[in-house]
Amino acid sequence: MLLLNRSELAQVLTMPDAIAAVADGFREHQRGRSLTPLRMHVEVEPVEGVYLMMPSYLEKNALFGTKVLSVYPRNAEQQKPTISSLYLLNNAADGTFLALMDGYFLTGIRTGAASAVAAGQLARADACIHGIIGTGGQALYQAEAIAAVRSIRELLVYDRNEPAARAFAETATQKLGVPVAVLGSAQAVAAQAEILTTVTTSSTPVICRADVRPGCHVNAVGAFKPTMQEIGSDLLTDALVVVDTYQGCLHEAGDLVVPIKAGAYRREDLHAELGEILLGTKSGRTSDAQITLFKSVGIAFEDLVVANLAYQRAQERQMGTRVCLTD
Repeated sequence: MLLLNRSELAQVLTMPDAIAAVADGFREHQRGRSLTPLRMHVEVEPVEGVYLMMPSYLEKNALFGTKVLSVYPRNAEQQKPTISSLYLLNNAADGTFLALMDGYFLTGIRTGAASAVAAGQLARADACIHGIIGTGGQALYQAEAIAAVRSIRELLVYDRNEPAARAFAETATQKLGVPVAVLGSAQAVAAQAEILTTVTTSSTPVICRADVRPGCHVNAVGAFKPTMQEIGSDLLTDALVVVDTYQGCLHEAGDLVVPIKAGAYRREDLHAELGEILLGTKSGRTSDAQITLFKSVGIAFEDLVVANLAYQRAQERQMGTRVCLTD
């Protein structure tokens, strides 16, 4: 079995390659060539933590893999990581273990890649101002991913923690080579953004319809539990809404679960899964003024295709550490 740490993954995985792999994963899933159940949640209520287990099987290349991660928001109070994760890759033909790798980097790059796939299909071709609300660990992946599919000339950001936002702006400027401005509110970012990414853990909407300019594409990334909600229901009703999967979003995404339960939005109003857009069985944007919205909660085949890409690249470059657990 091959061990791959975070720095090794960063050497073998590029964002454009991850975007291509994730797009292929969506197509394969849409064609019915994957088995990807809902992730399993184990709540650790005394410390407000949660363990997540995310298995997936893909017929293509006979692959199976499982991500295990923990999310402990209160760790931030002790300057500890809030997310810990690892990924186990198997050969589905014989069940053997191929690789064990860092799941944090894998999650970051595949989540950014999924947003980029959606933006590539749904955002206006001339969109060049990217706004990000929430500057935590996922934000830089999102910024890099969108810059890979659109010619971004300016990045606008907001976070309730202003020092964190300013630290992010400095890092993003160096990495992307574009000016990054820290604004004073989520609404100020949304008012100017042509592509808007929300990546918070808010339980109440951070943006509504009045905040978003015509023609904007929104990637709603942060809310991954039924109690979380970043997007106002009035924005949903006025947008063309595409999801990563119906099953995952209707079960886990508070952005949809909350307004549907309240009668403010209907499941029938969801336009498509992203895979349907990629295969051409559903249409995308129909006008420059239309607002489009991609809601994602993350789906395990995204991790699987990117983990396989990392494994193949590492083998080619003879990277990683070989271990045998049966010795």
